[in-house]
Amino acid sequence: MNLPDLIKTGESENIEFKEKFDEQTIESAVAFANTKGGIIFIGVSDKNNIKGINVGKETLNQWANQISQSTNPRIIPELEKIKVDGKTVIAVKIKENPIKPISKKGRCLKRVDSSNRAMSAQEVAQMHLHSTGMSWDKYPARNVRLADIDLDDGGVNVDKYVQIEDQ
Repeated sequence: MNLPDLIKTGESENIEFKEKFDEQTIESAVAFANTKGGIIFIGVSDKNNIKGINVGKETLNQWANQISQSTNPRIIPELEKIKVDGKTVIAVKIKENPIKPISKKGRCLKRVDSSNRAMSAQEVAQMHLHSTGMSWDKYPARNVRLADIDLDDGGVNVDKYVQIEDQ
């Protein structure tokens, strides 16, 4: 699929349009790195119109550095100039990061459909454990006594320790 056709399909889980580079561009990079990766097209409006953007190589390097220095762990984006109908669009390619979550100023985001969403503390913890190949099974159960273990049932009576929230 070529870029004009891709732009016509609109934003998605892995495609984002920005008219200019700004803080929201970095937030989209974080969200993509925390999910399946994606491409941010700078020089394209939210209404799928190619506006174009005129920037030099030095500006592209500054943008790449700004993304990298604003994220933890650092995202290393790949930026590419693309000519479409005589206008320049910048493709900012973000790979899914193997170690997650990525944050910007301590804020973790994920991509849901065509928008970026803040992650809850539980999502952050779960994503970190999953990306490092760990699980809660490796952590000791605090405040559990030997008397709390029901050998007939084969486990711990967790009702005393876990509050199940309605979703």
